[in-house]
Amino acid sequence: MRSISNYKYNFLLIAFTCLSYTTCFSQIDSVQFYKSKISELTGGPDFTEDNTAYIDNLNYLSYYSRLIEQDSMLVYSEKALELSLKNNYKQGELEALTNLATLFLYTGDTDKSIEYTLQVIESPLLSTYPKTEMKVYNVQGQANFFKQDYPATYANFLHALSIAEKQNDLFFLFRMNMNLGTIFSKLENYNEALAYYDKALEVTQNLKDPTKDVMLLSNLAYLNIKLNNLDEAKIHLDKCLKLFESQTNKTWLAWTQYTLGYYNQAKNNFDTALDYYKKALVLHENFNDVKSKADIIYGIAGTFLSKDNLPLAEENILESIALYKASNHDSGLEQAYRILYQIKKQQNDVAESLKYLEMTEKLSYDNFKKKNTRNLTMLNARLNYEKETEELKAQSELALSQQRKYIKWALAALITLIIIVFIILNANRREKILNKKLAKQAEVLNENQNALKQINHNQDRLFSIVGHDLRSPIISLNEILGLYLEDPEGKEYFEKFAPQLKEDIEQVQFTMDNLLHWGKTQMQGSTVNIKSILVKEELDIILQLYRNEIKKKSIVVNNQVAANHSVFADLQQFNIIFRNLINNAIKFTPNNGMITISTKIKNKNLVIEVSDTGVGMTETDVQKLFSSSENFSSYGTNSEKGTGLGLRLVKAMVIKNNGEIMVKSEPNKGSQFIVELPIDIK
Repeated sequence: MRSISNYKYNFLLIAFTCLSYTTCFSQIDSVQFYKSKISELTGGPDFTEDNTAYIDNLNYLSYYSRLIEQDSMLVYSEKALELSLKNNYKQGELEALTNLATLFLYTGDTDKSIEYTLQVIESPLLSTYPKTEMKVYNVQGQANFFKQDYPATYANFLHALSIAEKQNDLFFLFRMNMNLGTIFSKLENYNEALAYYDKALEVTQNLKDPTKDVMLLSNLAYLNIKLNNLDEAKIHLDKCLKLFESQTNKTWLAWTQYTLGYYNQAKNNFDTALDYYKKALVLHENFNDVKSKADIIYGIAGTFLSKDNLPLAEENILESIALYKASNHDSGLEQAYRILYQIKKQQNDVAESLKYLEMTEKLSYDNFKKKNTRNLTMLNARLNYEKETEELKAQSELALSQQRKYIKWALAALITLIIIVFIILNANRREKILNKKLAKQAEVLNENQNALKQINHNQDRLFSIVGHDLRSPIISLNEILGLYLEDPEGKEYFEKFAPQLKEDIEQVQFTMDNLLHWGKTQMQGSTVNIKSILVKEELDIILQLYRNEIKKKSIVVNNQVAANHSVFADLQQFNIIFRNLINNAIKFTPNNGMITISTKIKNKNLVIEVSDTGVGMTETDVQKLFSSSENFSSYGTNSEKGTGLGLRLVKAMVIKNNGEIMVKSEPNKGSQFIVELPIDIK
């Protein structure tokens, strides 16, 4: 079997799997114990491999070998599975499959791990064995976390936690609350993480295990610093240090040293913070944990920056950037680039500071978008779980209610047959009324849910556009104006960047127009003022608006629109439709390309075609253009920006004007947008 070398698995195994053991010595002791048990069984005069006790001990031995003898774990698990299947021993079979899932989780093959967990979960007898059920959902949750399927992770851990609560299993109550706190901490949802860690803290009072106390207190201290609860963090750190007088776990000592550095940095005790950071760094030399090492060096850089030691701050922040890149940690990269921007700004290196500011803002936008999407999916997972829980509760209550009714009916039967019939008829009548009410409420809830989904989607899209496409140019303008007013050479930089800023501001204006009109299309009751429009006259005005962009890219515009062709449509919406289509054609047509606009009469409609010789699109991209569920946007041939909103707005307005829109495109062969609107026959 191959061992895990990838830092992600090492880091997450520290976060998750350390909850299942105290030290490696306890693992070794357990392995030796179950080897002795098996030796006693096999040495007996009446021993056969069909003995379920032998299968159980094979499974125990397999489980406790997971960290120290993974090759042996495979042998034990497969042997236990073989014997369980042979003897139709379901508990042994499910436990062996769970151990195989655990093995592949620890060796990094998450897909194989999930494959085994699904075999266990699909068994109708799994709920009969709550220990195995908790274990398999915990393994599946960890595997899904490695695959970054956070909603599935959340649902798996919640399921295991609900079983632990029913069974009052203190070990799994602690374990699952810690795991849930860990995933929310990694996802930077610190309030949610703190809530689960607080629940775990209540459980530890009964477990009396110093190792678990250290893990929990270290995490609580870190989260309270993140939430600026410094006094609370200090209490947890002091308790940690006291426990370390009798503990030797270097992993959690390193984490506590880092947290102490973070705490002292927050308290502006920079020399003390540096000492703790350096101690943590020395301990991390023995771990293959790239992300945590990057965090420590980032903390050192921030401390040097606070002490105005710019050379050492820059040296450390560059090292942390390299580590964050190696670990694909975008949030870390964002904060590191922001410090590098501040360093370059203090060094009066304007060009470099602007470069790192732009990199920071791009990462900030990307991380913001990912976080919004992740939060929405996690919220959806929670709502689905709560809904399922409520449904199960309702079913249980209904079943209990029915049982009570049957008892009443049985008692009533002893009194009189007439009373029994009366109760049954009355119950049926009430049940029908209740079913009708429930059906009506379900219909209302479904409508409300659809409306809420649309509102959330629109809100997410609005935040995305405002947060990046409108905010970024304004931030750039603010920085340039600041340089212009504060720096002696600011005028030179202003004149250098002014043309680009002008284009950015024009794009902001165009985006704002689209945004406002898109907002109107989302409002109920928006009106359309239909009138006769001379197509060529309006398209000539639009082309004149884009004359600079056309000239800049040396694009040839072939305007074949007939002078007498006209349509019935809303004038303002007509202009918005073709401003967007012509703007897109310019954006995706390379220098010296051609744009052709033509019209023809088809039945009672006028067909207006806007064609270009640009980069074109795949069939998959074409299907995404007008989608309300997917955001499709890309940069133009000269890196022109887009929001992905324009074509959705175009389609909405074409439909409002009783028209149709179609797209034909092939990669590297250009695109053709075809709009049909009612014709005005003169």
